[in-house]
Amino acid sequence: MVERWTGGLHAGTVVKGLYLQWTLGPRFLSTSGLALDAGCGEGANFARLLARRRPGWRFVAIDLAHEGTRPTEPNVSFCVGDLRALPVGGPFDVIYTIDVLEHVEDPPRLLAAFADCLRPHGIQYLHVPAAEQRHFLPGVDREYSWLGPPSPGDVHLYEGFESAQLASWLRAAGFAVVSTRRTFGTAVSVLKELFMLAEARRVPGVGLALLPFLALAARLEWWWGGRRGNGVAIVARRMAVAGRPAHVSAVGARG
Repeated sequence: MVERWTGGLHAGTVVKGLYLQWTLGPRFLSTSGLALDAGCGEGANFARLLARRRPGWRFVAIDLAHEGTRPTEPNVSFCVGDLRALPVGGPFDVIYTIDVLEHVEDPPRLLAAFADCLRPHGIQYLHVPAAEQRHFLPGVDREYSWLGPPSPGDVHLYEGFESAQLASWLRAAGFAVVSTRRTFGTAVSVLKELFMLAEARRVPGVGLALLPFLALAARLEWWWGGRRGNGVAIVARRMAVAGRPAHVSAVGARG
């Protein structure tokens, strides 16, 4: 069941995969197209999630490094590369990046590079941590260690972003902002923290036990929205491309 969603048991990955599917599903109404997963992370889980549901689309997944099994879906291509100099040119119909911007020294320049790779009126989807972060369960902020040491490009250069700041960067890069919403509200964050604490203590089966509650909480949050949350999701449409700032750091994706 979990493999249908994201290919993994990490609670945060499950929720981000659901957000991505619900947001971009209506954008894949055409029978074919080309999408870029920029900073796809190990396994290219999000590209695989969408590729199974949209077999007529092609997905290019790029990250700094690759470990483990490569995607087996015939419409997913994995590429090892640095987002400072994209080794793919497009033009893409959709570009999405999940919790990558916080690893980049110069986010405005990266967004401008994405605009260059998009068709006119192509869609850009961003998910990033919010500037305001709340923890709900004691000790959870110390339990990220169960994820192991960071991979290349995983260091956070930004701890979070304001929605207005992101919108300003997108407009400067030549995008029109279509929608902005907060993600990982209270219920979703509490369930995610329960998962993290249980994983850190090696409680067996916690992922499958929490998955239906997590999916329900995420769906209710998506329907009703919210003013607060630990994440920000933005959809933007490429209109024109502005000037180019100077530098982007080497970056993969982990979140």
